[in-house]
Amino acid sequence: MIRLLILTLSLLANPLGAATAPERHEKQGSAQVPERIVVLDWALTEQLLDLGITPVGAPELALYREWVIDPALPESVADIGLRSEPNLEQIASLAPDLILASDLDPAQLARLERVAPVRVFEAFSKDHDNIAAARDIFETIAQLTGRAALAEARISAMTAELSALRQSLFAAFNGEVPSVAVVRLRDDAGVWIYGANSMPAAALEALGIQNALPQPPSRWGAVQRPLSALIEVGTGAVIAIRPHMAGTAVFDTPIWRHLPAVQADRFAEAAPVWSYGGYLSLLRHARVFTQALQAMSR
Repeated sequence: MIRLLILTLSLLANPLGAATAPERHEKQGSAQVPERIVVLDWALTEQLLDLGITPVGAPELALYREWVIDPALPESVADIGLRSEPNLEQIASLAPDLILASDLDPAQLARLERVAPVRVFEAFSKDHDNIAAARDIFETIAQLTGRAALAEARISAMTAELSALRQSLFAAFNGEVPSVAVVRLRDDAGVWIYGANSMPAAALEALGIQNALPQPPSRWGAVQRPLSALIEVGTGAVIAIRPHMAGTAVFDTPIWRHLPAVQADRFAEAAPVWSYGGYLSLLRHARVFTQALQAMSR
């Protein structure tokens, strides 16, 4: 239980990484394109890797390889400690040209600026569109690293693939794809439900799927609810993104067994994908949701 609590706090302390309005602070440095970049959260890690750039340092690599997975993290990346409390000595030892961060408090920013130039992005907020924010950050990083053309090409490719995935889903369900609630199973009594301003909800919209359990906008786009809330899904489907925070104990509970979606075989697990990631996470969510739903349609 203690380990679960620590993991939960770790994931939610800095779980969510992509965002909006680009720059907040930037220490003056070389005008040259940075080659050695340290990132302080997983969303920024994704953004760099999606541009074909390997950061020299990133946080909590073992957890990244469990919770994020794609894009794959090269072995050359050094672990800089916690997302909420990076190791400044480790960062300094990597001699970065640039540090990329989101939502830093002034004290932490001041310490980092003594190591290298820092670029800070405004991250997830209830008051802005998190998905548009992620795109802004992606394009800003592309400009910083001289890869603007590549970023636009990958965005165009994503748009095309989203359209293809949508068509394949509607074909699989003969034009009647069920509404879907996307969740993470917190424990045997509660779930995180993704609603407005979340990457999973945006992926459902891109696939032309109605959210079966809409939630109001929030900073992270996820709302903690009791497991019984899934009764409200009714005739819709439920997709739970792995890994489950407390294992699979929930599947043995009476509430779970009596959920309408479970009894009607409208439940599926999605492969791990980071729901607070970079802009191209939109496509990664759409892929795993399509796979889960197509398996359900058979």
